Amino acid sequence: MSQTDHPVWLRLLPLALRKRLAGRVNILSIIHNSGWLLLDKFTRMFLGLLVGAWVARYLGPSEYGELAYVIAYIAFFQAVATLGLDGIVIREISRDKEISKEVLGTSFTLRMYAGIACWLVAVGSLVIIDGWNSPTVLIAALAGGTLIFQAADTIDLWFQSQGQNRRTVIAKLIAYLASNILKVVLILLKAPLVAFALAISLDIAISAAGLFFAYKKFPCDGHWCTVKSKALELLRECWPFILSGLAVIIYMRIDQVMIKEILGAKSLGIYSAILPIAMAPNFIPTIMSVVLMPIISRLYNEDRKKYHSLLIFIFRVNFYAALFIALCVAALSDLIVSILFGPDFMESSTVLRIYIFSNCFTWLGIAHSLWLVNEKRGMVRLYGTVLGALSCVILNFLLIPLYGLKGAAFVAIIAQFISAVGVNLFFAKESFILQAKGILFLKREL
Repeated sequence: MSQTDHPVWLRLLPLALRKRLAGRVNILSIIHNSGWLLLDKFTRMFLGLLVGAWVARYLGPSEYGELAYVIAYIAFFQAVATLGLDGIVIREISRDKEISKEVLGTSFTLRMYAGIACWLVAVGSLVIIDGWNSPTVLIAALAGGTLIFQAADTIDLWFQSQGQNRRTVIAKLIAYLASNILKVVLILLKAPLVAFALAISLDIAISAAGLFFAYKKFPCDGHWCTVKSKALELLRECWPFILSGLAVIIYMRIDQVMIKEILGAKSLGIYSAILPIAMAPNFIPTIMSVVLMPIISRLYNEDRKKYHSLLIFIFRVNFYAALFIALCVAALSDLIVSILFGPDFMESSTVLRIYIFSNCFTWLGIAHSLWLVNEKRGMVRLYGTVLGALSCVILNFLLIPLYGLKGAAFVAIIAQFISAVGVNLFFAKESFILQAKGILFLKREL
């Protein structure tokens, strides 16, 4: 880091003190950015669990299952609409700030067109399947607005690459607070199911407006522009991430679709209720990956030994932190479900007790993304997620009829393991060795 890259507060200090603190700036920046991201994710987790549980209680297992079905359906299209560009855009801007305007402009344009196309296909396919008069079509049309508005998250990538996560947090927290207040009002007014679908899109729309406002306070140099050559370059690199993202959604969401088809909407409502609880801790590795991505990218070019050491440490921390949290949640699952959802959802506690252990491999997968992006090995993610998705579909088909919701929870663990760890043994041995060293505390070469 050059002196001109140092924060303003550091450059104002005496030279001797400045030299002593300069080497710690990266650590201080990580702590600062992590603090803002932690505030955002913790607030979302806290409000999401409380308000989400209230919504589930109000709608009941059957209607909540219908809403969960539509959200799962829309999620398949979200994986395509984002184009898998997040890590790529952050990497490009972190390495060369001068190309920010064309990278951001091109990414935004691609995401906007992709979002509109995905919304049309999502709603149109339901019309073909269920007909114009189906309430599912209306719910999907309202909730599907997120596919278009999420193009504004391109601004978030700019803030992440520049260590300005505070700006994103403020904008999105305001939107999330407004959305949850709206949901509470809808419950008090005894609103119908479609109103809650509309609230989902309004959350993203308000967030988009907040991001655009925040960007005016901290823009990149020059106006955004769409460059055809850059679009082709991004699409050539991102398509494996698009397919892998779609495969991730398949093994994350296909269980919900299959549960509704095999066991009914009520069972899906019981199963879906615990998913926010099980996935809530995942904000921790996500935050660290966002904050560490620029640093990992620089170490990749500057010092490969430190690059590998940091990855091993991240794998180790992620796995054992997830295991500790899983053990705590499993021990308290009955109490958690009883307090949040009430007697109608008590069957959910058994599902939670099993499903929570899938996070051990989810956290490894999030850390693995740091390696994939910097090594430009997107095909490995594609192989892993495709195999995970296939195993999820096949095993759910076999186990849901036999073991019900518990079978689906066990399949989630297996699919996460295959995608995050198992596939690396065959297609990314270097990453597998780094994971093994992290989990098993190995120092010698395997």
